[in-house]
Amino acid sequence: MEILQQIWMGCWHTLIMMAPYLLLGFFLSGVLSVVMPVGLVKQHLARKGKASVIKSALVGVPLPLCSCGVLPVATWIRRHGASKGATGSFLLATPQTGVDGFLVALSILGIGFAVFIPAAAFVSGIILGLILNLFPDTSQKVKNEEGVIQNTQPVLFRIVRHGYVTVAGDIAIPLGVGILLAGILSAFVHPESFADMGDGLWAKLMVVAAATPLYVCATASLPIGASMLVAGLSPGTVFVFLMAGPATNAATFTTISKLIGKKEAFTYLGCAILLALVMGFVLDALAAYLPEISATPMTGHMEHSILNTVAAVVLVLVLISGKILRNRS
Repeated sequence: MEILQQIWMGCWHTLIMMAPYLLLGFFLSGVLSVVMPVGLVKQHLARKGKASVIKSALVGVPLPLCSCGVLPVATWIRRHGASKGATGSFLLATPQTGVDGFLVALSILGIGFAVFIPAAAFVSGIILGLILNLFPDTSQKVKNEEGVIQNTQPVLFRIVRHGYVTVAGDIAIPLGVGILLAGILSAFVHPESFADMGDGLWAKLMVVAAATPLYVCATASLPIGASMLVAGLSPGTVFVFLMAGPATNAATFTTISKLIGKKEAFTYLGCAILLALVMGFVLDALAAYLPEISATPMTGHMEHSILNTVAAVVLVLVLISGKILRNRS
């Protein structure tokens, strides 16, 4: 019974910390969908050359798309002439972070971590894209394209629907799993059990081996990463999980293989793992010079404002309603 209480306290504490930032992130995601709609993104990314690789990574970083949500967009830009490099850059950079993920990371991991994650996503996307551009490439032909229907709905309605229904519905289950795992970690994992692993290559290899086949969206992985940081893992080792989890998973590998080729898909996977390890060592080396990198423990009886509590309740309602409405659409 005591264990269940510890798990519950860990989950609730995580939810309260994340709620205000995540609710704001949903709103900003909705604004982003109106200001920079997917159709416009596709149009600008459907170009060949090195510039498209950089542009793909730059545009992909703030987009609120998970590792499965990014596939339809990547498929569209690939079919409309995007190079393998531009497609791969978009595929790797986009699911690692987003507007909502940045705000959640800021709330539970500190500004240093929150800034490093999108920076690493941008750099890793460019590196992978340039490597994939070395492969032979043939543009995919497009069949008759459906006409674009002018969206006449009010702007505020589109913002709310995209942020609090589409995005919230997409991440509701993985986010809930992430919060639950954070609560379980807080109940069963003690700091010394991970601290003994240190911050070297072996620890990072163990983490990347566990994270690579799993489906973990960027936002949902953050509370787990916070628990790992509290448990004693170095920031770089935690980052390996935060990058490898969202960027790679078994469910999307076959789709990527069909999209850019089997050899290219294995290159994508190998680069994602290697870049996660390299970026992890970079973060460990820079951690002492970056702004705050910290995580509040997932346990304990901390005082929270009424606003945080209300935000947590609202977040739960948004996630549930978003999931229901998303399934009906």
